[in-house]
Amino acid sequence: MTYVYRNANTGQVVPLEQRDPCLDMLDNWRIIGGPEPADASGPASAGPARPSEHDNKAAWVEYAVSRGMPESDAKALSKAALIEEFGEAPDGED
Repeated sequence: MTYVYRNANTGQVVPLEQRDPCLDMLDNWRIIGGPEPADASGPASAGPARPSEHDNKAAWVEYAVSRGMPESDAKALSKAALIEEFGEAPDGED
């Protein structure tokens, strides 16, 4: 199976046959696709974690898309507008 990483800073997408420990430890790389877990009875992934207000716009676009906003709409908004729309932490976070 292939693991797909996305760079939150540049938007670069890289498919790899195995997990990459170097990319796993870098904050700006996230796994956006990969093999399904063997036990699918657990809770589904909620997508990327809510970015900090200090993160770049690309991280906020990725988060907005994971929350259901079309990518073209998310890219059209400013970082401030994305933070206003999605900036509140879900219950139990922060």
